[in-house]
Amino acid sequence: MGTPGVVYVIDDDDSMCDLIQATLTRAGLKVRCFASAEAFSSVNILEDCGDNPCCILLDVVMPGLSGLEFLEKRFGGDAPCPVVMITARASVDTAVKSMKLGAVDFLEKPFSPEALTSLVLQTLKNCPSGAALAERQGLRNRIALLSPRERELLDAIVRGNSTKMIANRLNISARTVDHHRANLMDKMRAANVADLVRMAVQSDYAKVKRASE
Repeated sequence: MGTPGVVYVIDDDDSMCDLIQATLTRAGLKVRCFASAEAFSSVNILEDCGDNPCCILLDVVMPGLSGLEFLEKRFGGDAPCPVVMITARASVDTAVKSMKLGAVDFLEKPFSPEALTSLVLQTLKNCPSGAALAERQGLRNRIALLSPRERELLDAIVRGNSTKMIANRLNISARTVDHHRANLMDKMRAANVADLVRMAVQSDYAKVKRASE
């Protein structure tokens, strides 16, 4: 049986890392601490956490990459697991930027062990399993390889457009639409249109950048 969850702590304050690790370990969680965003850069979250839910506790102010810079450069605002920002100098501007970059919550230092444990357990409870995260990433990898035309078609299908509507919107023939749809279904390994739409929604396809970008 796996652990109830894995928590990655990225904070340059050793005493803070020790406190978080001791607190969350008592709650039965696996905790891995990193002194900087750069030190965490080699971690493959999906491989490391296995089928356990996971989250990141990320300090805002650190030497080297700040927490906000890390979110933007490492994940492009789309982290594979929930991110909770922690800081001793909170501000509305920082909180807003954090949320825009994909953070799910904001914890201000100093915080009590009870508040920390409660927030982390709730975050992990709402986190997809490692298997679900891996499936989502696999879908996103396929979407990243779609051509611009196939991306347009995927968007139109998700919006519920008919073949005729898509043809008119893209200024192509219905036969060409069918051709692109067949290629799209094949690349996404979708059994039918309903399956394709499910994949698009599950992967949050609109946020996926093309592989060449």
